Amino acid sequence: MTATVALFLVWVQMSAVAGTSLNLTQTSPQAFFGLSLQFKCALTTAGTSGALFFQRNTYVKCSVKRSDCTQYTSDTHSQTQYTCGCGRQSDGNYVYILNATSLHDDVEGNWRCEYRAFSNTINVTLTDSEGPTQIRLDKTEPQPKEGGSVNLTCSANCLPDCRYSWTKGGQDMTSRTRGSRGQVLALKGLVGDDSGNYTCTAVNPSSNKASDISAFLLVQTGPKRKDGASFTPTLRTSKGQTARLEATFTGDPRPELTWWKIEEGALTPVNNGAGETVRQDTPGRVGGSLTAVLEVKVETDDDMGMYCVSAENILDTTFVYIDLQGQQPMGAVCGQAEKGLPTFEIGVSVGLGSMFAIGIVVAVVFYIKYQTMKRELESPYASTSRRPSGMDSNHYQELPSPKMWRKQLQDGGYTLPVGDHLEVFSTKVDMRPVEGKVIATNAATNPVYEHISLYDDGTFPRQNSNCSTSSS
Repeated sequence: MTATVALFLVWVQMSAVAGTSLNLTQTSPQAFFGLSLQFKCALTTAGTSGALFFQRNTYVKCSVKRSDCTQYTSDTHSQTQYTCGCGRQSDGNYVYILNATSLHDDVEGNWRCEYRAFSNTINVTLTDSEGPTQIRLDKTEPQPKEGGSVNLTCSANCLPDCRYSWTKGGQDMTSRTRGSRGQVLALKGLVGDDSGNYTCTAVNPSSNKASDISAFLLVQTGPKRKDGASFTPTLRTSKGQTARLEATFTGDPRPELTWWKIEEGALTPVNNGAGETVRQDTPGRVGGSLTAVLEVKVETDDDMGMYCVSAENILDTTFVYIDLQGQQPMGAVCGQAEKGLPTFEIGVSVGLGSMFAIGIVVAVVFYIKYQTMKRELESPYASTSRRPSGMDSNHYQELPSPKMWRKQLQDGGYTLPVGDHLEVFSTKVDMRPVEGKVIATNAATNPVYEHISLYDDGTFPRQNSNCSTSSS
């Protein structure tokens, strides 16, 4: 009877362990001081009773209750921190996990995963960290253009793999990185302000040793008139005075500035005046800004008219026009008639006064017609419409009507005559409100110059909102 019971118990134990297997692995091939390490113990067996143990050199560091995968016990005295648990796989079997963080020397040794009579052992040693050394920074484009994109890639010899961070002028750029541990800084939609020194710092996560490298990125931009810089599109002066014309430009690389005068529809290099270029450097930028200055000594009417300054670099050319005009004529001053005249003389005076008034009206009408004809035939204006009264001249600019330009404009509202007259008619002047004024005013814009050809190849300047034009 006793022998029968013993055989039955042996049969039960053999049935319980039949088909049971256990395998312990280290998910990372190397362990580094201060970092993390994970152990996986795959168990194939029937039932979920008992507990599974993770041991180091026969000491239990963490155990898992198999019935609900909760942590059963954990070593709280080691410098290395341990947590454990388990999860069920798709095949129905369980995998048990031990996470070791903030690794210290006490993680080294023989590790064993044990369940009942089954166990599997591996050996763990800490690997010495190396680097970072031989750090380098590469650009996909050496000098990208405005509106384009560029990737900056940082690399270094590091064991374990380095983590990377980026700065530009003290500003953290790491949030714009991608790739392994922030190795690539991706810049899209580039503007001029993206030019500057970029610094990559590589840090060894185990030893906290760091190394950095910097590189200058130049974003090429076409020349533009600088916003906020002093600029007056229309200047008034008189004979004998010296007028100062100036315009400030930005652009990388720095543009070349040239002064012109529009005479008979052609751009003629300026030879009456002293032109100079004033350079203003911007910290962290190559191009900075340039101010073109021209001082014109007005001796004759020919010294007045439409002047132009061109800013050109390898990307584009921009034209800015400045109209140098004479002082406005003063109105006529009439004296009062003497009192106490005889009746006859009063009648004569009234008659003469009426004739004089009629003459004044006729003269005014003739003068307006004359000024209109003179404006159309001689004055270099792109619009026959006068500037509305009370309008701020800074918000209105009339451009030249070159004699040699002959074409039908794209917009049916604008027509250039074929005759020999210096005329450009504009049948449409757009009115728009000018903001930022105590009393709202209207500004007139005349985009006729968007359609006038400047060059033999058929290109034409386009009117910008800042009264400058650039070649298309």
